[in-house]
Amino acid sequence: MAKQGLPAEQFSGFLSEFCDKRVAIATHDRADVDGISAAFALSKLFPKSVICSNDELNEGARMLISRLEMDVKELEDLKMDDFSGLIVVDTSAYTLIPAAKGWKILCIIDHHRADGKDMKAGLEILDSSSPSSAEIVANLIEECGREKDISKDVAFALSVGIIADGARFKSARTNTFATLARMMEKAGAKYPELLTIAEPEPDTDAKIAMLKAMQRIEYVYTGGYMVATSEVGSNESDAASLIVEAADVAFVAKWKDKEKATRISARARGAVKIPLNEVMGKVAKEFGGAGGGHAKAAGASLPGVHTDEALKKCVEAFIIFTERESKN
Repeated sequence: MAKQGLPAEQFSGFLSEFCDKRVAIATHDRADVDGISAAFALSKLFPKSVICSNDELNEGARMLISRLEMDVKELEDLKMDDFSGLIVVDTSAYTLIPAAKGWKILCIIDHHRADGKDMKAGLEILDSSSPSSAEIVANLIEECGREKDISKDVAFALSVGIIADGARFKSARTNTFATLARMMEKAGAKYPELLTIAEPEPDTDAKIAMLKAMQRIEYVYTGGYMVATSEVGSNESDAASLIVEAADVAFVAKWKDKEKATRISARARGAVKIPLNEVMGKVAKEFGGAGGGHAKAAGASLPGVHTDEALKKCVEAFIIFTERESKN
């Protein structure tokens, strides 16, 4: 059963219990800057910890790991018996971190909505109103009185995580700006420097993938929204973000041959009233996958479903939601 009480009080107790234990700190597959920065900050509170992800990282995460010389292991390479358990950040779904199955989950810290959540931990700190997990972790450390553990490197990482996952502050709250200001001051970093990692310049392969996504676009007009779909071999989230600059909603699919699953990235413009996390949750449920995220940026992993069928189902689910909206 998850502990009850204020998050900072819960976390302080958890820290006292496990600070001297060997724990693994893992984020979701295809880790992004937010997940990596939050894991890095937490690792400074648990000296015997190991940061984990798989080797499929987005470009910003790779740059941050390189800059701060992080030692990141693959979770599936670790022996569970060597650890007291696992701290999971920036997800709460096994589909997004399948290597966590079988581990004792000690703590979950996540800012995504609960759609698709199938993990349980002794301590769960879930705040879907936070634009990033980095913001949650920064506040937890401060509120526990452990500001000394926020070094220049930790502050730099958390600053980048807050910027990267906030969709250029479209989902920011007052606390987001206040927290970012404190972290930037501690890091001694200027915004343009942070932005080079939070929003890295795409490499040639990424540019090609996004241009191919534009070539393959199909679209429908439904419920007052222009809904575009496409498929790519890589960089599906970047492609979705690019397409939604023109369309109201974008669903971009990528087939993952190793997992035999389709990964969907969904994005929406600010005026769209349909919550994409709920759309992705509905689609994932139909196919026995996992889906969720945020109202304007969400995703799903659909095992055994090919891209064309997955995209068709995304559009069908979105139409159902628009019809419900029109009746309200």
